[in-house]
Amino acid sequence: MHLFRRGLLFLALLTYPSEAFAAAPKNFSELAEMVVRLIDTATGVLIVLGFVVYFWGISENILKFEDDPEKRKAYFFWGLLVLFVMVSIWGIIGLLENTLFGSSSFGV
Repeated sequence: MHLFRRGLLFLALLTYPSEAFAAAPKNFSELAEMVVRLIDTATGVLIVLGFVVYFWGISENILKFEDDPEKRKAYFFWGLLVLFVMVSIWGIIGLLENTLFGSSSFGV
C-alpha cells in the first residue's frame, strides 16, 4: 500500500507540477480554483482510463459473444452508462467552474 501511495503522489506531481511547487493560495478563491483544476485534471485522466478499459473489455469479449449473449449485452450497456456518467461529471465540474469564476480555464 505504501508503494501505491508513492506512485499516486509521483503521478500527481508529474501530472500537475505547477500545483506541486506553487505557493499556498492567498484567499478562498485561489484555493477553490486550485481544487477545481485538480479535480478537472483527475476527471480527465479517469475518463481516458475508462475508455481504454471499456474498449479493451470489448475487444476481449466480442469473440466470445455467443457464449452468453445477455451477459455481454449487459457488459456493453453498463460500460456505456459508466462512460456517460463520467463525462457528465466533467461537464458538471465545468459548470461549477463557470459559476464560481465566470469563465473556464480549460475551455470546458
